Amino acid sequence: MKLLPGALLLALAAPLFVGGVVACEDKKATSDSARTDASAGADKYASADPKLEKALKAAASSSAAATQGPPATGIFEPGVADQRHAKGAPTKVDMVSEGADPKVSLALGGGGAAPAGSADAAAAEPPKNASAYGPAMLEVAMELNQRIALPTVDFAIVLAPAKKEAGGPDWLVGNVVRAMPAKKQIGALPPDTEKLFGALGGTELRVKVTPDGRQSDMLTELSKGATQELERLPQTATETLAFAMVPLPPKPVGVGGQWIAETRMPLQGIDVVAYRAFKVKSVDGDRVHLTFDVKAYAATKDVSIQGIPKGATFEQFDEQSQGELELVRGEALARKLDVQQRLVMIFAGPGGLQAPQQPGAPPGNMLSGQIQSQGTFVRGEDLRAAMKP
Repeated sequence: MKLLPGALLLALAAPLFVGGVVACEDKKATSDSARTDASAGADKYASADPKLEKALKAAASSSAAATQGPPATGIFEPGVADQRHAKGAPTKVDMVSEGADPKVSLALGGGGAAPAGSADAAAAEPPKNASAYGPAMLEVAMELNQRIALPTVDFAIVLAPAKKEAGGPDWLVGNVVRAMPAKKQIGALPPDTEKLFGALGGTELRVKVTPDGRQSDMLTELSKGATQELERLPQTATETLAFAMVPLPPKPVGVGGQWIAETRMPLQGIDVVAYRAFKVKSVDGDRVHLTFDVKAYAATKDVSIQGIPKGATFEQFDEQSQGELELVRGEALARKLDVQQRLVMIFAGPGGLQAPQQPGAPPGNMLSGQIQSQGTFVRGEDLRAAMKP
C-alpha cells in the first residue's frame, strides 16, 4: 500500500464506503474475516482477563432493556443508549479490582483530596485541569478500507482552557500551533504537502472533561483555511486526546488493578457508548503504566455519514481499540500514550440486503467501510526529552 505523489487530495477525499465487505486485517485472520457480521470480534478483549471481560460485558448491558448482554450487531436498540448513558453526562467509573499491594492513590494531588467543601479543599483546589495545560505533540496515522493510507501527520498543540464564552475551563482545548507531515511515511508525498497541512494551524481539538478525567463531550473545530478533505485527521487527533484523558479510579490501586470507564462520545462521526477497561501494568514512583482496551457500541441506527445514499440502513458496527499510557499520580491526562483503533461500519443500501449470488458470499446491496488508525501523544517532561537531539 503506497500513497503516490499527486494522489494526496484523492486519498484525503476518498469515499469511505464501498460495496461488499472489507476484510479485517487481524493476526488471526481466517474465513471469519469475510463475514458480514461486523460484530464478530465483539467478544474479543485482547488483554482482558476473564474477570475483566465479564465486567465489560456487564457494563455494556442495560439491565432494563438489554439483559442478554451487549448488542450482537454493535448497535443499541432505540432508547437503550440514552437510558444507559445520556448525552452530555460525565463518564461513569466502576471498579473491577484494586490490584496487589502496595496500592497508590491516583486521585488529584496523588495522595487523596480533602473532603469536598472543606476550607482545606477550597484553599488547595487548583484551576480545573491545570495540570494538563502546556505544549504537547500528537501524531495520527490512518488507513481506509485497507486500500488507502492517508499521510501520517504531526500536530504541535498547546493545551489550555477554552475561552470563557466557549465553555471556559470545563473544556480542555488542544490549539493546533502547527500541523506537518511526519518524518516517516508509507510512500512519497507531493511537494506541496507541508503547505496543505499547514492550513490546519488554528484548528481546535476540544474535550469537555472534569478535573478527575471524566469526559462528557468532544468536538473538532477546523481552522478557517482548512479544507473539508482534511477533517478526518484532526478528528482522529481529538479522539486520541480524549483517550489520553484517564477517568481516575475512586480507590487506590496496585499492579493488576482494573476499572471500567463508560463514556458517551463521538467516534469517527458515530455517536457511541464506549467502554474503556484500564489495568495497572506497573508502578514506578509517581509513574503509573496502564494498558487499556476499548469496546464501543453505536447509540442509534439513525446516523448521517457522507457517502451513504438516502434510504440506506445502518446494520452493524464494530469498534475496538487497544493502547498503553503513562500517567503521573495526581494527574488525569497521560504524559505518554499509544493507541490503535479499528472501526467497521456496514450499511444495507436502499431496498435492503439481497440474497448472496453464491453460497458463502456476502449479501448483495451492502456498503461497508473500515478505518484503522494509530495515535500517539506526548507532553510535559516527556515531550522535552523526546525533542532532545
